[in-house]
Amino acid sequence: DEDLGKIRDQMKRAKPGTPAHNRLKQRGMQLLKQKRMYEGQRDQMENQRFALDQMAFTQESMQSTMDHVNCLKETATSMKAQQKNFDISKIEDMQDDLQDIYDDNQEIQEILGRNYGLEEDID
Repeated sequence: DEDLGKIRDQMKRAKPGTPAHNRLKQRGMQLLKQKRMYEGQRDQMENQRFALDQMAFTQESMQSTMDHVNCLKETATSMKAQQKNFDISKIEDMQDDLQDIYDDNQEIQEILGRNYGLEEDID
């Protein structure tokens, strides 16, 4: 860009149609072609870098998914092993026993709260 600016300035000072003007014009065209070529290469490299970034992100995402699935598998295995330690019928029996104890306690509380011949309408 800097060289193009210098050539433009020199072309303004040179007379059109003179060999010096034509030589500057040719040099300017070469610099423009070179600039376009470099910009194309830069754009291509940026596209390649973007593609590589996408692949790296996809790979990281897949690894994260695999880790997540492995964690779920381990958790399921662990939970199945723990589930074997439970006997549902024993748990139901325990719940029934607790309910019986609660009911008995409620009955005891009702008995203890009885009124022994005292009139309730005392002024």
